[in-house]
Amino acid sequence: MSIKDREDAVSNVMNQMTELQQKSQAFIERIIKPSSLTPNQILLLFQLRLSGSLTITDVAEWFAVTPGAASSMSDKLEDLGLLRRMRASEDRRVVTIVLTEQGEQQIVDLFRDFEASELTKISGTLEKINRLMAEIAE
Repeated sequence: MSIKDREDAVSNVMNQMTELQQKSQAFIERIIKPSSLTPNQILLLFQLRLSGSLTITDVAEWFAVTPGAASSMSDKLEDLGLLRRMRASEDRRVVTIVLTEQGEQQIVDLFRDFEASELTKISGTLEKINRLMAEIAE
């Protein structure tokens, strides 16, 4: 591969990564448009749906914020009835958050404008991208 070919390949990867980022952001903005939630609040709901529960410390690490900021991020979601906080009986300092039924419904509602076939296509494409990125990261 010539230096020119390599530079072109690097430029193409950078362009594709930038486009993917922009389109991902546009997709998130499209699904949250009808709601009053922020992208990070939506991502927190998604992560709770996927994991079942998280501690505030988990949230802080996942979003790379302080535990206080993670707690604040959860406040609005709790106020809206989308998540519930629970204190561990063995250590009351440990706070775990879980989705409520209303939170589960909010997630489903975010995707109501998409046909199942569209969601399947999006999911399949994202799986391919994730597999490729995992191979590269090894």
